[in-house]
Amino acid sequence: MNVLNDSVDDTVQKKVAFFLPTLNIGGIERVFITYANYLIDKKYNIYFILCKRRGELLSLLDSNIKLYHLGNVQLKFSFLKLRQSLKEIQPDVIVSGGDFPNLILIVSSLGLKKVPKIIISQHNYYNVETRRLGWWAYGTCFFMKKIYPKADKIIAVSDGIREFLIKKIHISADRIIKLPNPIDIKGIKEKSLELLDITLPDRYILFVGRLSYVKNLFFLLDAFEMGKLDNNSLVIVGDGEMRNALMKKAKKMHKADNIIFLGAMENPLPILKKAQLLVLPSFSEAYPTILLEALCLYIPVVSTPTKGAKEILHNVSGTYISTDCYNIEEFARLMERGVKERISHKVIDDKIGLNSIENIGLRIQREIIEDNRL
Repeated sequence: MNVLNDSVDDTVQKKVAFFLPTLNIGGIERVFITYANYLIDKKYNIYFILCKRRGELLSLLDSNIKLYHLGNVQLKFSFLKLRQSLKEIQPDVIVSGGDFPNLILIVSSLGLKKVPKIIISQHNYYNVETRRLGWWAYGTCFFMKKIYPKADKIIAVSDGIREFLIKKIHISADRIIKLPNPIDIKGIKEKSLELLDITLPDRYILFVGRLSYVKNLFFLLDAFEMGKLDNNSLVIVGDGEMRNALMKKAKKMHKADNIIFLGAMENPLPILKKAQLLVLPSFSEAYPTILLEALCLYIPVVSTPTKGAKEILHNVSGTYISTDCYNIEEFARLMERGVKERISHKVIDDKIGLNSIENIGLRIQREIIEDNRL
């Protein structure tokens, strides 16, 4: 087990640890980095425990955060090494995110002499995945029902996730704290000004996210092909298991020359800032941070009616939500309207202020770290 950046005085404040497999590009990873960087400024001792010391987002961690890695072990084999790291660090609080990291953390902490507050964060639900993955998703839900109640608190990032935990996983409502994904408003605006080392079209529609089934990207390609979009290109930022299939389809389209795949990026915000429109065609989204980032930069949005999108975009002018995830013509028409849209700065500033890391971070301190009832 390797320790880096072990330079903070452990006597100053409580120890707070975060557990994830890696810091590859992903929504949970970005959220936890935002939490960690906020808390280190508040003089807590912050640890990141990773199964593998890798990931494009490692460079975003504050240099005073202590980084543990478990010897490049796979998540499914990390139980004993994670347990040993908990014995060594003895954190007051440990936070994990994602179904399997959550399950591994809870089981690894059982029977320890000093058991930290176990806080797990739920960022997805199996409304789509259960139907597609079958027994695998049902099995995951079964273990969640058995093991999740052993956590001290469960963070639900949206109303939809809270409802899922109560109704499907049978978690008591008083064990759940709703904390929407935080955004560092100042940091977002600063990072959006970084220079790009790639050439982009003058006008483009943007998708940012993992190239997976749940993101419904074949639907997006079809809607882009159909829409009369004033010579806007489609820029797709992200990577995933469906990239090759999507690129193969794109090459056969009439607008093939106007579809650009950029792969995953550590900082997509300069690309987002220059976009005419952000699109999110997913079947399922819990609380997509990219929508908050788009609003922070005053970029219009067109989305399918996922629970997370409806919660974020409610009563926000300049944004559009389709009636379903399948009507290609409707989504194309909404994109046509979206590229001509403008967003009111005042409305957005009021909306995103509620999601600022200052507000959400203060709740983390008061309702989790410093709450002695847990």
